[in-house]
Amino acid sequence: MAGYREHITVSGMLGVSYGAAAVMLGGFGVVQAIVASCLTWLAGMLPDLDSQSGRPVRELTTLTAAFIPILLMQHASSMGMSTDRTFLFALLTWAFVRFVVPSVLARCTVHRGMFHSIPALIIAGELTFLSYHSSDLRVRALMACGVAAGFLSHLVLDEFYSMQWDGSQIRFSRSAGSAVKIFGNNPTSNGITLGLLLFLTYITLTVTGTIRSPEEVPAPEMLDVRAEASDAPLYEYVEKNDQNTPRSVEWPDAIPYSDSL
Repeated sequence: MAGYREHITVSGMLGVSYGAAAVMLGGFGVVQAIVASCLTWLAGMLPDLDSQSGRPVRELTTLTAAFIPILLMQHASSMGMSTDRTFLFALLTWAFVRFVVPSVLARCTVHRGMFHSIPALIIAGELTFLSYHSSDLRVRALMACGVAAGFLSHLVLDEFYSMQWDGSQIRFSRSAGSAVKIFGNNPTSNGITLGLLLFLTYITLTVTGTIRSPEEVPAPEMLDVRAEASDAPLYEYVEKNDQNTPRSVEWPDAIPYSDSL
């Protein structure tokens, strides 16, 4: 199993490479690339939130508690929330992530559980896409893909360190295959993870416009007019004459009724 130092080193190098590619190949700004690099680096440590040792969880929750309020403050400001309430919201979010989340994870998770899985990787990317405030979907996708890449680097590194070369053949440790997986051994954890994955995937597809939200009713392509034009109520519209002066005209005077219509 790869150690904490190996994970932060690999994800940090990956973050720098990802940010450079975003600028040179994707045409993104330098600031956006730096943010994406930091998120990639941080995501490389996210799977170890289920670790039973003290240092990874302590440092991860400290970093995560710093990033999440910053992301959510953007949404709070866009909703018209006052500065005082936004600051209070950020403080409460930081306290929740810093103190409540670690105790819940310690009680409800096991190391190498569903945090080390492909569904968890997708969930991390989708949460980043939905929480990052930007009107440009490309920017939100950049941040989400960076988190997914950092998360994947952790899983791949764990699997790589589960292989041992003794000079003649490759031997696999007991932890082999426990990082890059779809399902775990606990049915309850599997159900919660896959249910959250389906829910976030549906919201993400709705936000991107891939699927239509049930609240959006499409306009009819053709109106079915059942009343005769002569029985229609009188409407008025405004037209301009030669002197460019608005003049109110009633419906019968504007468009004469004809049986041929």
